[in-house]
Amino acid sequence: MAVIGIDLGTTNSLASVWKDSRPVIIRNSLGSILTPSVVGVDEDNNVVVGEVARERLISHPDKTVSEFKRSMGTKKTFSVGDNSFTPEQLSSLVLNKIKEDAEAFLGDEITEAVISVPAYFDDCRRSATKQAAEMSGLKVERLINEPSAAALAYMQKHGFEDGTYMVIDFGGGTLDVSMIDSFDSVMEILAVAGNNQLGGKDFNAAVYTYFLKENGLDEDSLTAEQKASIYKSAEACKIALSDIPMSIMSVNIADKSYTLNLDNNSLIKIAHEVFEKIGEPIKRVLRDSHMNINEVKDIILVGGSCKMPIVAAYIERLTGRKPCTDIDPDTAIAVGAGIFAGMKDRNKDFKDVILTDICPFSLGTAVQDSRTMERIMDFIIQRNSMLPTSKMHDYYAASDNQTKVRVTVYQGESIIPENNIKLGELVIECPPTPLHEYIASLRLTYDINGILVVDVTANDKKTYSKVILSESNTMSEEELAKCKEQLNRLRLAAPDDEKYKLLIARAERIIEETLSFERKIITEALMDYKACLANGNERDIRLTTKRFARFLDQAEGIDTGINDDEDNNIEY
Repeated sequence: MAVIGIDLGTTNSLASVWKDSRPVIIRNSLGSILTPSVVGVDEDNNVVVGEVARERLISHPDKTVSEFKRSMGTKKTFSVGDNSFTPEQLSSLVLNKIKEDAEAFLGDEITEAVISVPAYFDDCRRSATKQAAEMSGLKVERLINEPSAAALAYMQKHGFEDGTYMVIDFGGGTLDVSMIDSFDSVMEILAVAGNNQLGGKDFNAAVYTYFLKENGLDEDSLTAEQKASIYKSAEACKIALSDIPMSIMSVNIADKSYTLNLDNNSLIKIAHEVFEKIGEPIKRVLRDSHMNINEVKDIILVGGSCKMPIVAAYIERLTGRKPCTDIDPDTAIAVGAGIFAGMKDRNKDFKDVILTDICPFSLGTAVQDSRTMERIMDFIIQRNSMLPTSKMHDYYAASDNQTKVRVTVYQGESIIPENNIKLGELVIECPPTPLHEYIASLRLTYDINGILVVDVTANDKKTYSKVILSESNTMSEEELAKCKEQLNRLRLAAPDDEKYKLLIARAERIIEETLSFERKIITEALMDYKACLANGNERDIRLTTKRFARFLDQAEGIDTGINDDEDNNIEY
């Protein structure tokens, strides 16, 4: 039985399979490669999915629903006629349609799949995706990040060349920007940023609003069917501008015809806020990955909205780089998911390719600031850290004769703990400790399966542990025990990396041998390096270690003879 790769999209979904040493896109029962992610019920209360449901968005808007992927992992429900569905249930209906079409296309039973998800999806959203798959009868052991899938599709066509790539996935309902590093057949995500409330539908909405304004129509006076008809016409008008310089939008309302002439220049003006929002995650992902746009080997565009010429032109103007548009934006992620399915199936074509995953959100604990006495976040595992990872921070007594430590673990980026997601809590007893004296160490160890191990070691050397499992974790007890054993090795190995310790010891020796201003510079560099070891992701640590070693060589007057652009100018 084949393992298929599925792009479960906000607007459209599709699948592919690795067959005869190449990815093959699976066509649905209507012969199309795209299945609209739309679900509805007909007059007999039977469920309809895909193209049929999308057509009924206009005629039966109260019995049809779309864009539910944006609500994955939430408690939101959708009313479809007399029925109420969760986002997971609706997604399972789409997945079931994909599964049935794949079985008909391949002539084989399908029981397992690899599904793509946005890289910024947290554990809750990933869990919801796996639950949707289970409801549809699909076993999903691994999810693949959408930018990784897109990069796989790109490299399958262009070859697996070392370099750093920016992937911009701009679909119907979400924008996902990622930086991916490819080296020695390893693909590593360096940073992700995105907006799960921005997509092609925002262009549709802008055209819709502009149409109402230009024709003097009051939205409140329109029926649901009339609004849906205008919206569909706005979408068609926008899509037409990808192929022709001007498009005419025409809608009949109450036996009266309303029109609008639209070109790309007009679309840029009426949707300027959408374009501004596209630039924000692009800038953020460059900052988070510590990259300059000129260091990026290529910019890869995927997602249906990237087929719009003005989107590609805007990204080119913003970055100063002409993006790659020679892979099909509609199918790239599904192709990559199919390639990964082939890798997972231990296909001989991919024996040397390794795909890494990241922690899309930071993990940390709440601490009390000694100056303001406010509760703030101490981020222990930074977002974009490659998995698995293990980090440790030391803590000091917040009150005199403190005998108890409460560790509350959060996931998120807000400095205010309560604004983040609470994952768990651990309370330990310790000997009476004077104010500001060392009281405990906290280690967080996190892996690709959603297992978070919390270790607290008190100042009396007693260690307390708690395992927090992702809701998406459905491993057997035997599999779970094996993963915990692997994590135990990681927890033991993390503080004992000789390479880092040797570099620190070397810096300490040089500090003893130097004087005055030079000593101060090296001390500051050492503190920066230690901070990177404590808080940086794997790539940051790798690059900073290389730069710090070079810096110490310069401090000792050692000529390494290396002159590469990445580390040519080192300043601390």
